[in-house]
Amino acid sequence: MSDVIRLTRTEVRQRNTRLRLREVAHDLISRQGVDGTTIQQITDAADIGFGTFYNYYATKEALAQDALDCLIHNTGQRNDLITAELGETDPVRIVANSVRFVISELVHNPIYRWWFEHVDLLVDRMRVGFGPFGLRDIEKAVAAGAYHIIDDLQPLAWSQLVWLMAAGASDIHSGVHAADDEGRMVEGILRVNGVDHDRARAATVTALPPTPSLPIDFAFDLNDETTTSPTSPTSAP
Repeated sequence: MSDVIRLTRTEVRQRNTRLRLREVAHDLISRQGVDGTTIQQITDAADIGFGTFYNYYATKEALAQDALDCLIHNTGQRNDLITAELGETDPVRIVANSVRFVISELVHNPIYRWWFEHVDLLVDRMRVGFGPFGLRDIEKAVAAGAYHIIDDLQPLAWSQLVWLMAAGASDIHSGVHAADDEGRMVEGILRVNGVDHDRARAATVTALPPTPSLPIDFAFDLNDETTTSPTSPTSAP
C-alpha cells in the first residue's frame, strides 16, 4: 500500500494562494510587463491582502520567475506534442523543430518582453527549465551520430544552444534581424553542433504545424523531479 501525503487545510489554502498568484502574475505581466505591473494589482486580482503577498514571495520579480518557469515547462510539453504530431524520428529535425518553436515563442509571447531586457536571467531560466527536454534530444542526436560535440560535453553544448536561442530571438524581437532569418539561425545552431551543411539546411525548411494548445500548469515545481522528466516525444499519444 503506497503512502498518501495528505495536506492540512492550511497547506491546501497556501498552495491554492500560490497558484493563484502565479496565474494572476502571468496574466498581468503578459499584458503590462513586469515593470508595469504592481504588487497591489497582483494582490487585488488574486483577491488576497497586500501583506499576504510577502508570505509567499520576497519580490515581484521572484513571482515573475516562478510564473516564467511554469510557462517554460509548458512550452517544452507543447514542443513534444508538435514532435509527436509530426511523427518525427530524425534527431536532427527534432532539435531543429524544437529550437524553431522556442524562438517563435520567445518572439511572439509578450511575457518575454521584460526578460529580453534581462537576457542573462532569461538564459538561466531557459537552461534549467528546458534542460530535461533539450539534454534528452541532444543525447539522442549524439547517439545517432548526428551531433559531434567536443569531448562529449553535452551540458556545455546545451548551455551554448540556449544562449544562441535567446540571442537569436532577442535580435528578431529588437529588429536587428527579420523574422524570416529564423531558419538560418537554427541552421547555424545545428552546424555549431557538428551537423553537416546539407542536413542542417534540410532540417530547417519543413513547415511546422500550428502551436498546440495546452493549459499552463501553475502547480509545476522546477525542483520536483517527478514533474521535470519528460517522456520521449516520439512515444507521446
